Amino acid sequence: MITKKETAMDLFENGCNCSQAVLLTFSEDFRLDSDKAIALSVPFGGGMSKQGKTCGCLSGALMVIGLCFGNNSTKIIANRGLSYNMGKEFIERFQEKFGATECRELIRLDLNKKEDLEEATRNVFGNRCKNMVGMTVELLEQFLNEKRMETGN
Repeated sequence: MITKKETAMDLFENGCNCSQAVLLTFSEDFRLDSDKAIALSVPFGGGMSKQGKTCGCLSGALMVIGLCFGNNSTKIIANRGLSYNMGKEFIERFQEKFGATECRELIRLDLNKKEDLEEATRNVFGNRCKNMVGMTVELLEQFLNEKRMETGN
């Protein structure tokens, strides 16, 4: 059986950006249409549309956390609070694991500069980013399993 980590890394290798690969890996679990998942998550790649801000892996993971814990959060305010708390805790775990949450800090390149984008394409996306996608999915799986047991979700 193929793991979620392997699925995410394969998606990334085959054209998904980091955010898309993370969200799409979990989309079936929440009956989220794959085309909608791909469209929804595309602008989060490259640290918020190639701005080097919040890592797309983390953005994708936060979307999954929202799918898991944010149901009906406009009417059930407690679910909004639960999602915020879960998101905050996951961000802390991501920071602890990778040392940063910002794309530009993680890859040490500016994707809006031609030479940095070329360097990232040659040496970063296929290695560091692909591995981060896989490790983020692993971290998220562990997190969700733990939190579902705690909350009964």
